[in-house]
Amino acid sequence: MSRKSKKWKQPDSEKLEDLEFNPSGLDLKWSKNLTTTIDAYRIYRCYDLGSIERGIGQGEIPRSFVKQWRMIRSVLHRFAAVTPKISGIEKMMRRRQIIQFTALILLTLGAPAIVLTWALKLDHIAWFTYPFGFFSAGLFAVTALITAWYNREIAWTIYHYIEDNPDLLKSEKALLHEWAQKLIRYTARLIRKDTLDLDKNLLKLYSNDYDGVAFIKEPSRLRKHYVARYKA
Repeated sequence: MSRKSKKWKQPDSEKLEDLEFNPSGLDLKWSKNLTTTIDAYRIYRCYDLGSIERGIGQGEIPRSFVKQWRMIRSVLHRFAAVTPKISGIEKMMRRRQIIQFTALILLTLGAPAIVLTWALKLDHIAWFTYPFGFFSAGLFAVTALITAWYNREIAWTIYHYIEDNPDLLKSEKALLHEWAQKLIRYTARLIRKDTLDLDKNLLKLYSNDYDGVAFIKEPSRLRKHYVARYKA
């Protein structure tokens, strides 16, 4: 007899306001990674959470934090769900993906064609393989520029949407700010405890409204984030 699967429901006792975020037990690597990830989601820059899931599976993240992760992840997923709903985003992402895939396929065919033609001295097909191979390589290089342009357009579209909807996920943004701030303070304590070099433990952030860090580099055309230095 087949059984109908039931959808998981969050227990009533598990509410965001009941979650006491506590980064204790995290090592330096994970505390910095989580700070950047959580901060990035505040501006809808939605990182892939797969590396965190793998870290949990491999036992790199303490169980005390794993217990909090389900609720944290549910908040992050709310931000990730917004981006596809913004007008024009999915179309740009789909076009970007098609261009990247096409360039990769052509390079995969073109590069070996040049090598085989040269190695096996297949001069009778060189008229085709050489131009095709060089065209594929050139297209792959141009694709990097096209991808950067699409990334910029997507980022600006999201930015304008956020500016037009300041109250969207307002309470969740406040939570992410609180969590990132706690992680910054926790990481600073780890660095002081082990007397580590502050200049070798810089932090990547997308917002500049945190205490406990000095912002030493601002976003630029090639760098989309701030570079912050923990305060001693």
